[in-house]
Amino acid sequence: MTDDEADPNPGPPDSAPQAPAGPRRPAPEAVVEALASPIRATYRSLRVAIVAMALLLAISIVIEVLWGEGQRFGSISGYFYSPVRNVLVGTLVATGPALIAIKGRAGWEDSLLDIAGMVIPLVAFVPVPFDPVPGGCGDAGPCLPSDLVPAVDNNVTALLLVGAAVLAFAWRNRGRGSSAAGRAGLVVTTVVWLAFGVWFVAGHASFLLRAHYVAAVVLFACISGAAAYAARHVVEPPVGRPKGMSPESYSRAYRLISLFMSVTVVAAGVAGLVGWLRGGQQWPYTLFVVEAVLLVLFVVFWVLQTGENWDEDAVETAARYGTPPADGTS
Repeated sequence: MTDDEADPNPGPPDSAPQAPAGPRRPAPEAVVEALASPIRATYRSLRVAIVAMALLLAISIVIEVLWGEGQRFGSISGYFYSPVRNVLVGTLVATGPALIAIKGRAGWEDSLLDIAGMVIPLVAFVPVPFDPVPGGCGDAGPCLPSDLVPAVDNNVTALLLVGAAVLAFAWRNRGRGSSAAGRAGLVVTTVVWLAFGVWFVAGHASFLLRAHYVAAVVLFACISGAAAYAARHVVEPPVGRPKGMSPESYSRAYRLISLFMSVTVVAAGVAGLVGWLRGGQQWPYTLFVVEAVLLVLFVVFWVLQTGENWDEDAVETAARYGTPPADGTS
């Protein structure tokens, strides 16, 4: 038989062709763990960054108070008119998105952090009015320097427009399974945005004089509320490394922080009202002390929460171990 003739009874081939070996498909558990590690690292970095922003602001003010040659102000916010300005504005603006990005416990804690993150840039963009100021206020009392008004208008307008876009995105992407508290929180957040927007447009002069104070009160009220909410919903995973303190200790600490914040704000308001009614002169650094106490309480609260949730976020713990939602829904 020649080479050109076919074999009438071909035998089986020596071996079937082998497909090239490709990468093995990882197990689902491995994929989850690979994703969880960088997500947790990002979460930790956000929390640490907020503490770092507060420390940056505090150190900048201390440097100016101890070694600066400029005017001494009766409030932390007053240092907007000093070399601290860039640090003051930058730290507040940077903290806002971080508060929104970090997911608190399902329900009101997350909503309160979102509202706090939304209003904190207003504290930075609308400086506290005082008299005298560079540019002068004349005899009309505290005012905002006229050369700052265009910057305030520009910044607040941009903030309101971006806020509208973020809220539209949140409404469009709200899940059907979201809790009643979560949906109510989104409604409240939208109302707060609308209130500041209407005030900015319809009462511009009043907004320039008072928006800083109102935004600051809303900010610390939200942080105080978040601390109170966290005190009632400390989550302990059934397994895992210790969190530094017992759930009961965290709960007591959060309650005290919330109480001290509320008492500080109320006491400052009462003292200011009494002084105004009596026509007396307050100690010029009263507001500075109030703001400093609230800032320290915020940092303590945030450090404790970071420690509590360092290894596993409260939301992640609830999902992993089937912990009931904080608002009691199923």
